[in-house]
Amino acid sequence: MYRHFFVVGALLAPFIPSVCAVPLPTGASITPAGTHTAVDSFPVNMVLSRDGKFVVVTHVGARQSLTVLDSTTGEIVSQRDFNGKDSAGVQRALFYGLAFGPNGALYASRGTEDTVSVFDLSDNGILTDAGQTLANAPAPKAPELCAAGIAADAANVYAANNNTTRATSLKGSLSVFDAATGERKGLVVTPGFPFGVAAVTDGPAANRKVFVSSERDGVVCDIDPQGMKVRRNIRTQANPTALLLDGAQKRLFVANSGSDTVSIIDTATDKVVSTILLRPAAAHGLPGCTPEGMAIDPAGKRLYVALADMNAIAILDVSVALPKVLGYIPVGWYPTSVVLAPDGRNLFVANARGNAVRIPNDTRQGPGGKLGQYILAIQNGTVSRVAIPNPAALKTATAQVLKNNRITSAVPVKSPLAGVPIKHVIYIIKENRTYDQILGDVARGNGDPGVVMWGREVTPNQHAFVDRFVLLDNFYCCAEVSGTGWNWSTSGMANEYTQRTVESNYAGRGRTYDWEGSNGGVAVDLMGINDVAAAPGGYIWDAAIKHGVSLRNYGFFVGDNPKTPQGGVGDEPGNRALKKALEGRTCTDFRQFALGYADSDAWVKINAPKTVSSKRYGKNKAPSRFSAWKREFDGYVSSGKLPAFEMVRLGRDHTEGTQAGAASPSAMVADNDYAVGQLVEAVSNSPFWKSTAIFVIEDDAQGGHDHVDCHRSTAYVVSPFVKKGTLDSRFYNTDSVLRSMEAILGLPPMCRYDATAPIFDFWTKTPDNAAPYKAILPPESVLRQVNARTAYRAKDSAGMSWNVADSIPDQVLNDILWHAVKGPKTPAPAIRGL
Repeated sequence: MYRHFFVVGALLAPFIPSVCAVPLPTGASITPAGTHTAVDSFPVNMVLSRDGKFVVVTHVGARQSLTVLDSTTGEIVSQRDFNGKDSAGVQRALFYGLAFGPNGALYASRGTEDTVSVFDLSDNGILTDAGQTLANAPAPKAPELCAAGIAADAANVYAANNNTTRATSLKGSLSVFDAATGERKGLVVTPGFPFGVAAVTDGPAANRKVFVSSERDGVVCDIDPQGMKVRRNIRTQANPTALLLDGAQKRLFVANSGSDTVSIIDTATDKVVSTILLRPAAAHGLPGCTPEGMAIDPAGKRLYVALADMNAIAILDVSVALPKVLGYIPVGWYPTSVVLAPDGRNLFVANARGNAVRIPNDTRQGPGGKLGQYILAIQNGTVSRVAIPNPAALKTATAQVLKNNRITSAVPVKSPLAGVPIKHVIYIIKENRTYDQILGDVARGNGDPGVVMWGREVTPNQHAFVDRFVLLDNFYCCAEVSGTGWNWSTSGMANEYTQRTVESNYAGRGRTYDWEGSNGGVAVDLMGINDVAAAPGGYIWDAAIKHGVSLRNYGFFVGDNPKTPQGGVGDEPGNRALKKALEGRTCTDFRQFALGYADSDAWVKINAPKTVSSKRYGKNKAPSRFSAWKREFDGYVSSGKLPAFEMVRLGRDHTEGTQAGAASPSAMVADNDYAVGQLVEAVSNSPFWKSTAIFVIEDDAQGGHDHVDCHRSTAYVVSPFVKKGTLDSRFYNTDSVLRSMEAILGLPPMCRYDATAPIFDFWTKTPDNAAPYKAILPPESVLRQVNARTAYRAKDSAGMSWNVADSIPDQVLNDILWHAVKGPKTPAPAIRGL
C-alpha cells in the first residue's frame, strides 16, 4: 500500500490509497452492490416504461441495442439490435436520447443518422416499429447533427443535436418535430453541444416550455417551442448534461458533469435556487465525480445521481432548504444512468464499463469467440438492480465507496521522491502497444512469449531500458483508446463527453476526432470557445504554467485546424498548437502525427529512403522527429537552460498496417524504438543527465493483445536515480506517471485520480545509475522492410487514413498486424469464454 499526500494551495490534503489486490486500470476498486445483468457496450441511458413494467436501455458502444429489462427481476425480456448497416449502407446507430411520450410511444435517438426512431412497447416487453421516423433532413443528409437527448409533450417531440456546425457559427440546435405527423417544424439554434432535454407537460406552461442543457457552454436554455426561439440561457456550472423534472414539474435538476454538482432550477422563474456539491469532503475540492443520470422519488424528497467517475450512486435529500448528500452506494464501473424501480425500494443502474476488473485479450472473447479481442468490443456493460439502503446501511456503503476511490483521509507521509534531486522531466508518449506485444519475452517479468510481436530484436532499446533501469510488469493505461488516452495521459482523467463520444466514434457511428484540441475540426480554444472535451482539472501544461514551471511541447495537441469556423484547412499555419497555453511553447518544426515521417534517424544512417514517404520537415528540413527535438536540445545544452518539463510525441509504433510501399509494421516499431534510444543517449551525454527523469508510456494499449488485461501496457522510467535492474510488480498506471512527474516538478494534482495514484517507488537519492546510454540500432534487415503489394490485407491498409490518430478501425488493424508479423497462415489466438 502506498501512502502519500498532495497540496492544494495552502491546504494539506492527505490520502491513503487503499489499493485492493486487483484494482481497475484507473486505480479505483469496485464492489458493485445488487444483482447484475450483462447488456451491450457502454449503456448510456435508461427509461422506465409508463406502466412501470419495464426498463429500456440504450447503448453507444461497439455493440448497440435497445434492451428491455423486467423492472421486477432485472432480467432481459427482449433486445432490438442496431448493429451492421441498413439497406443504404449506412451504419446503424443509437445515442443517448430515450423517452416515452404522453401517447406511450418510445422515442430513441439514432445519433449521427440524424433521426429519431419511434417504437411501440407491447405488454410483454417487445419493441415494434411504430412506422414513423423523425428525420432531421431528407436525403441527401444534412451535416451531421447527432440527435442526443429527447423529450416529448402532447404537441411535439424534441431532440437535442449534440454537435456544432460552421453554418451556425459553432452553436448547437434543437430539432422540433410534430408529434402527430413526424414532420420537422423547425430548428432552434442553441449554445454549443446541447445534450439533455426536458419538456414541461403539465400546468400553464404545458407544451410551451422546453429545457435544453448546453454541454459546452455551461447553460440550460429555456426554449419557446411555439416561437421557435430561446427565451433565456440559465447559467449553471460546467458541462451540464442530464436534466430531470420533479413530479410536480416545479423543479428542474441539472447534472453538471464538469463541476461535480447538481443545480436546481425553479421552472417558474428560471432561477437557480440551489447548487449541491457531490464530492466527498475528503476529496478536498478535486474533480472526479462526474454526475450524469438522475432519478427522483414520487414525493420529490430523494434524488439519486449516477457518479460516473466515483463508480457510485449519490443519494441526496432535496426536500430541505439546503439540499445535501446523504451518502453513496457502490456500483459498477462508470455508471451513467439510474432509474427508480416501481416498488420504490430498488434502483436500476447502468454501468457503462460493466463489472469486470481484468479482461485478458490474448485469446478471442465471448461465446464462440464472437466478441473477438479488441478492447472496446470485449467490454460488456451491465445493469445492476440495487436495493436502496437504510440509514445505517448507507453509512457502511458510503465508507466502502470512499475506500474504493482511495479517498480516506489520514496522516500524510513522505513521498517516495522526497530528497531525490531531479529537476527536469521529459515525458514521451507513444501509440497503442500492450505489455506482452513488446516485453512478453522478458523472462523475469509476467509476460507471455506466445503473444510477443516485437520482442528484443525489433525493440532493443526498450529491452535495454528494462534490463538496466526498471521493469514494470503491472502497469496499466487508464484509457481504452487514443481518444480517451490523450486526455488521461495529459489530464489524469477523461470527461463525460470524451468517454461517450469516443465510444460512438470508434464504433463507426460517426463523430469527428474531438479529443486533442479541436471540436468538429475547429481549434476552438484559439477562438476563446470552450473545448467540450477538456477534462475539468485542465491539462498538465496548464498546471506547469500556473506554477511557473518552464515547458516545451513537441507534438502534443498539434494540428492543421483552421482558427475560424469560416476558414478552410490551410488558412492558418500548419503544425500549430491547438491550445492557447501551448502557443509559443510548441516546436512547430516537430511534425505532428503523420506516420510516413520518421521518428528516428535510422533511415538516414542506413540509407533506407524507401521506408519514409516524407523525408524532410520544417524550416531546418529535419529528417526525423528526433532530429527536430535534438536541434533544440543542443541549443539548451549550449545555453545551459533546459525547460523543466518537455513533452514529446513519438507515435510511429502505431504503424501503417501493410499498406504497399510503406515501411512494414516491424520497421516502424523499430524506428520508434531507436528514436527513444537516441533521445535517451542525447540526454545521458549532456550536463542535464544527473538532474533528469525520462518517462515513456503508450497513450493506450488498444493495438494488441495481452494475457493479463487489455489495458496492460509498457512504461519506462529512465534516470540516474532509478535503482539498477529493478523489477517492480506493484500496481501502477497512467496517473502514477502524472503524479510522479507532478511530485518532481512541484505541481498539485489535476483531479482525484492523479491525486490518489501510487507514486513510483524505485528511486535512489544519488545518481548511482549515471553511465551514459548508447542507443542500439535495430537490425537493418528489420529497418529496411517495406510492405509488398502481396502483403496480408495490403489493399485494406491502402484504403485507410493514417495521418489522424485512430481514424481506422483498430480491430481490423490488429488482425493485419498479427498476420503481418506472425505470418498469414498463423491462426489468431484461440477462443476464451467470458
